[in-house]
Amino acid sequence: MESLYEWVKQLEEAQTIGELRLYHDELARRLRYQLRWEELEVISEIVADAHDAMMRRVFCLAEQETLRAIAGVRPRSWCWYAMGSIGRREPTIWTDQDHGILFACAEQEEQQCYEFIRHMAAVGTNYLHEIGYPYCSGYVMATNKRWGQSLCDWKQQIKMYISGCLPNDIRFLFIAMDMRPIYGDSELVDDSRRTLFRSTNEKAQLLRQMGEHVMFPSVPLGWIGNVQMERWGPHSGAIHMKHSGYVQIVNALKWLACAANISAATTWERWREITNKKLLPLPLAEKVRDALLTYYYIRIKYATEATNERDYVLWRALETNERTRLKKAMKTVKKLQRLVLRRAGGIR
Repeated sequence: MESLYEWVKQLEEAQTIGELRLYHDELARRLRYQLRWEELEVISEIVADAHDAMMRRVFCLAEQETLRAIAGVRPRSWCWYAMGSIGRREPTIWTDQDHGILFACAEQEEQQCYEFIRHMAAVGTNYLHEIGYPYCSGYVMATNKRWGQSLCDWKQQIKMYISGCLPNDIRFLFIAMDMRPIYGDSELVDDSRRTLFRSTNEKAQLLRQMGEHVMFPSVPLGWIGNVQMERWGPHSGAIHMKHSGYVQIVNALKWLACAANISAATTWERWREITNKKLLPLPLAEKVRDALLTYYYIRIKYATEATNERDYVLWRALETNERTRLKKAMKTVKKLQRLVLRRAGGIR
């Protein structure tokens, strides 16, 4: 394990995109031989640190390239942030891009600052792709105006989502709740996330609708404990690991955090605060912890072996104990979903 810590420190000194690509490939190779259930929590921290280090280096190189290009005006304050599994510090090896940029500047310089930010976003997004991070299929990247904005525009956009309460508004709010600073003025992002949680917490109707959102997609576990695998197509006999309970448990914890105005950025921080405040019965909280570890273990283990479509895992490829753990995790997620739905329905 010590060698992995040292390896991450070396990674932080990478000077080129080519070096970073080699480090990304090396991360997969090292984990393939060092992944152990009993060391999972430590390993997950190291993997998250490695992704943070790679992204920081990419964003630093993108900033340097933008300054050389003399594109627009550099804002007085800005921050590149991560969302998704990297934002929550629970990524597998090969995760796609989920990131954005917030910046603050004088009103008269805003358009020129946008020019700088958009140039830097384009460079950074392409660099990430070159070192092994696929472009986000949902376009949750800083090159999308939705996720690369001035602080003023961001505040207006969040107000629109909170007042709209439409399905897409709720989806975007859930995505934004994971925003965690990676490179730049971290307070810009941390303050925005805290404001987002506080504003959401104050809207009873929005919380009810967000609670209903947690129920989808349905967990693929039948009444008699049968796992519902893909029946047709190229993934026949497989299960989608993100949709088999992982996304649902992550969103359920986000909802509980919103309802209690807990503005933590990562799933484990949310779980700890929710547990400490006794917002979940302790036996269920412990089962939720085990379920999170199960999903993470299986996702990261099989991600090191897959070459594409990494979210799908053949049911028959799982070891017997992994199948048992996964079924137990799915049952826990269903219990957690029902608890959220009851509490959301009781909000007045």
